Amino acid sequence: MAKSAKKLKNPSKIEKQSLANKIKSLWMNLNSRRLAYLKRRPHRSFKRTRRRDYKRSLKLPGYIALTTTALKMIWANRWQYFGLMLIYIVLIIALSAMMTQDSYSQIKELVDETRDESFLNDIIALAVLFWNIVVGQITTVSSAPNSSQQIAVILLSLYAWLAIIWLTRVVMAGKRPRIRDSLYNSGSPVIALLLLVVVMMIQALPGAIALILYNAADQSGLLSQTVILMLAGGAMVSTVTLSLYWMTSTFFAMIIVTLPGMYPMEALRLAGDLVVGRRMRILLRLLWILLVILLIWVVVLVPTILLDSALKSAIPAIDWLPIVPVVALVLSIFSLVIFTVYIYIFYRKVVDDDSAPA
Repeated sequence: MAKSAKKLKNPSKIEKQSLANKIKSLWMNLNSRRLAYLKRRPHRSFKRTRRRDYKRSLKLPGYIALTTTALKMIWANRWQYFGLMLIYIVLIIALSAMMTQDSYSQIKELVDETRDESFLNDIIALAVLFWNIVVGQITTVSSAPNSSQQIAVILLSLYAWLAIIWLTRVVMAGKRPRIRDSLYNSGSPVIALLLLVVVMMIQALPGAIALILYNAADQSGLLSQTVILMLAGGAMVSTVTLSLYWMTSTFFAMIIVTLPGMYPMEALRLAGDLVVGRRMRILLRLLWILLVILLIWVVVLVPTILLDSALKSAIPAIDWLPIVPVVALVLSIFSLVIFTVYIYIFYRKVVDDDSAPA
């Protein structure tokens, strides 16, 4: 009887040992992951890292040279890139996600009402009108008539990113792809890309909150004193810079996730390993291409606004013609192409420099 009772106790003992082994295995797995992470990321929070310890090589062409490479690639394969642009322009117009002529006319009337008759005020009014058009085109998702069309515009933007990445990868491999191949073969990682966009929105949240708080304080008159203005401005700039600092690796993750069989969290990990010790230099490159795109908008859109005003003043019958909204739409799609091609070429250059983390 004693032996049988002992046998009855054994199963619970075995279960406890099995549970203990599982906990031990889980702990060892987590600890190995932690050690691997610390090995990949040698920098420690709240501890000083000397420059000799964090310096990591990043052999790249100059700012202008890399931008020229991207523009030359687009021009050399212009039929593919411009054909892809045309498809997405038609789809956006079909979804009614383009700025309407009525919206542009209302913005222009508001700007005209607030300006005085002087050369300086004319320049300021033109700058305000230009900026409102840019913001209106960037926030084109909210201009869609209903939520289903807004979701369609978001998905369309994700598919555009994937198609341009696929096209650029094939072009850099020395092949000559077709437009339909980029549309058919590029869309599989769209869910993973959507998750990375959500991560990027979370990373951008502190900067967005800082901008909202700064604008609210400015409108309420809290920034009337110079000291408070400097402190608030410094805090706002620091928070926005921190958000951009976090987002640098996510841009690369949005390219890495297009690789076959890649998961979004794995892409984030690989992108983080890629940019460690280089993040600020990568951030400067990203800000550079955004500045180039802004200059392209200024060079193209400002003369278009002036030409539109002159034509419609001379010929009132064409007031309905959406010249500026169409040009703004073309510029937004072209900007996406330039930005994506530049980011992909930049990513490949960083990958080619396979130095270990600092």
